[in-house]
Amino acid sequence: MTVFASAVLSLWSAFATPPESARPWCYWWWVNGHTDRQTITADLESMKRLGFGGILMIDSRGYWENDEHVVNPKAELGWGTEGWYDLVEFSIRECARLGLEFSMNASASGGTLNGFIDGKEYEVDVMNRDEVVAHLDRAVGPLLKRVPDLVGKTFTHIYSVSYEGSVKTGGSWSAIKDNFYATMKDWSHSHGLKVFSESGGPWAFGAKAAKLDCDQLDLLAHNDFPQGEFWVLDGCLEGPDARRANRGGRFFQRAAVLSARREGRRIVSLEAFTHMLRHWSVEPSTLKPLADIAFADGANRLVWHTYSCSPEKFGVPGAEYFAGTHINRNVTWHDDAVAFINYLWRCQAMLQRGEYVDDGEFVNVATNYHGWGRYRKDDNAQFTTIHRREGDADWFFVVGEGKGEVVLNASSKGRTVEVWNPVTVGRAGCPQPAACADGKTRVSLDLPVGGSAFVVFAPRDLQTGFTGLTGLGKCDNHANPVNPVKNAYPVTNAWNVSFAYHRGISAAPPAPVTMETLRDWTSFGEDGKAASTELRYFAGTATYRTTISGNGEWGTYPPSEASAEGGSMRGGNGEYILSLGEVPTGLAHVFVNGVDCGVVWCAPWEADVTSALREGENEIEIRYTNNWYNRLVGDCFLPAENRVTRSTVHYWSVPRRKPEGQSRWPLLPTIHSGPSVSDKLQPSGLLGPVRLVVRGKCAATPWMASETGSGQFNWKWALDFADRTFCKHETKGEMK
Repeated sequence: MTVFASAVLSLWSAFATPPESARPWCYWWWVNGHTDRQTITADLESMKRLGFGGILMIDSRGYWENDEHVVNPKAELGWGTEGWYDLVEFSIRECARLGLEFSMNASASGGTLNGFIDGKEYEVDVMNRDEVVAHLDRAVGPLLKRVPDLVGKTFTHIYSVSYEGSVKTGGSWSAIKDNFYATMKDWSHSHGLKVFSESGGPWAFGAKAAKLDCDQLDLLAHNDFPQGEFWVLDGCLEGPDARRANRGGRFFQRAAVLSARREGRRIVSLEAFTHMLRHWSVEPSTLKPLADIAFADGANRLVWHTYSCSPEKFGVPGAEYFAGTHINRNVTWHDDAVAFINYLWRCQAMLQRGEYVDDGEFVNVATNYHGWGRYRKDDNAQFTTIHRREGDADWFFVVGEGKGEVVLNASSKGRTVEVWNPVTVGRAGCPQPAACADGKTRVSLDLPVGGSAFVVFAPRDLQTGFTGLTGLGKCDNHANPVNPVKNAYPVTNAWNVSFAYHRGISAAPPAPVTMETLRDWTSFGEDGKAASTELRYFAGTATYRTTISGNGEWGTYPPSEASAEGGSMRGGNGEYILSLGEVPTGLAHVFVNGVDCGVVWCAPWEADVTSALREGENEIEIRYTNNWYNRLVGDCFLPAENRVTRSTVHYWSVPRRKPEGQSRWPLLPTIHSGPSVSDKLQPSGLLGPVRLVVRGKCAATPWMASETGSGQFNWKWALDFADRTFCKHETKGEMK
């Protein structure tokens, strides 16, 4: 029986079934303290279902609240009161029940260190160690007494504020390291907690702060894990750079990456997906390339900004903090976001493993880490990579798109070179990796728009020639298509389309339509006619139904033994892919003959339907969901009592205008304060062409299953050395 390297087996296991510790976190934003026990339970249960592993609770009072931003409802519950601590304690205990880590901002503000005494707000002089300690005793101390059994287990971290270049209390910046950040760390550790923060930044949108006379790396050194951040910019949503790899975004992560490596910290955390653009205007496909860049630059834990706490009284989409990509229960695509969060989880698991290998791809780290900007010098390269190593395995996270070659700093001698697809959890062999004279390897890749992959160098058993990698997965032609497309059959039947709003909306949705040809919803109706049934402004889920028949023209498909009763195509002539064509916004959940074939949320916009397809007539159902933005624009034409949506954002019935002279914000009313009648609608709906794509069957060589330490068997893979294509084979025993 073949014995495999345990480190390599563990690596595949971390990729296919990642550990809980690798899950992303999210900000949980209480809007001026508006919450209740029912909302808390519903929020935390949904975070757990989505796949988050921890939360950062922030209850900021009055932060950036003015007419240029979201004017939030006035507080009903005082910060730091007994009633407030009751709800925070309840939240911690609910996190314990659900298996979520709880962390909290130790301040009543997002930009300073402050709190309340007898209803009056105070700001801490962060240059005074005694004041910092007194504040932590007042703000966090009561919780430690309420949940002593959960400190260090569920309640694990406190968070310190991001000053963003200003210290209102005056003093020397050189003193902030010891009097504030070091004090936060010492206090936390002495009470069984840890601390993380964006210590001292981001600073001044690309420039050093006026009073900066200390090194940010010294500030970040006091974190148990350092944190940076990145933002979504307009170019990420539309235009030539939308959804593309290595483009767009505003990044502030260089200092955090450097600090983690200098201090030996395993985790590099980033506040993720922040923006002050149009509320509810993004979805996973626009966010993926930004996450990928962050990972390639060295991050390995994203904290999604933000999940707003929005009680039912605020309606849908409800109450929101003014900045961030919203992902709470009121978001249209919330339920299907699991697929994207699992992608982040899988990538983080791989990037938290092993050790970083410096391949000399970084800029001058001695001077170039202040302010905004990417850490990499190759941000316009076709493929951007980061290299990690553990034992005899090397792996590279590769970000890019299109066909091309990349030279990777690892030898292929005596090793297999494989592509692992973190979107599909698939594996494929690299076609003909070429050894270089300097010990590196030249690898050919073909990645979709905004693509990503792990390229893994793994030891091969010298006796059998097989790789030491086993686990869950499937033959994957998406990451590196080594099997040819045999045929593609267009879906030509008409589509019957029905519509449903979010479950929190009471308005009637548009009437069902039949589309002989798929078309953009915004091509229906007229601008400004925004009745609740108007498809032009619809936001929610549209279910597209049609049939496609195959009576021999697709090939001969003997069903596999396991699926003979259902007549499935599995085990037949190849792989059957439903290609959705163009999906301008949103995502799609695919069902064939009632079988769930997964959520399609990014390029190449394909679903594997092999296990569901059968000879004869097949029922195709695609549940497409766009984001809220078009409906919000439509509601700007309506009086408040006739609107479909309810929210704390402004609904501007006047067009945006350019301000006179110079302004920090480009348009008034500001984009992040709410939608306007002048805003351009986003294309929505399936545009197609939808096709059934038939790819060649994977060839494979059967081989002996290896037994795990538990006495059960893993799923096994085989390698056909002629074309280096992996396929899954039947294995007896429990799937691990």
